[in-house]
Amino acid sequence: MGNDPFQLFCLYYLGLTPEGEYRFTNGNKTAAYLNWTVAELMKNLRGHGLHPDTVLNTDFPLARHQVDLQIAAEKEHGDQLKTMAEQIYKSFRNTSKRRDWLAEISQEKQEDNKRGSS
Repeated sequence: MGNDPFQLFCLYYLGLTPEGEYRFTNGNKTAAYLNWTVAELMKNLRGHGLHPDTVLNTDFPLARHQVDLQIAAEKEHGDQLKTMAEQIYKSFRNTSKRRDWLAEISQEKQEDNKRGSS
């Protein structure tokens, strides 16, 4: 598999192996699958703009896509899952908007104040 950004995205974020099989994964499992250390995994993810800090700071709805792929894996297999993963990856790569955490916190505080005064 090597250091292909699409394959790394699929394995680390979507739990989709190069063989098209879905399985729960995390950093330790992904690194072990690749025969890397977790530090090597994070370095390679960072090199491709896929480090968790980078992904978290976009407005890309990764959790929704993870669940969609997990549910699809119950019915679909191999090529269908890979096609779905390609669409998710392309959508992620087209995401350029960075999250404004301070604005989100401020907005949530305002909403909490409105609910509290109701």
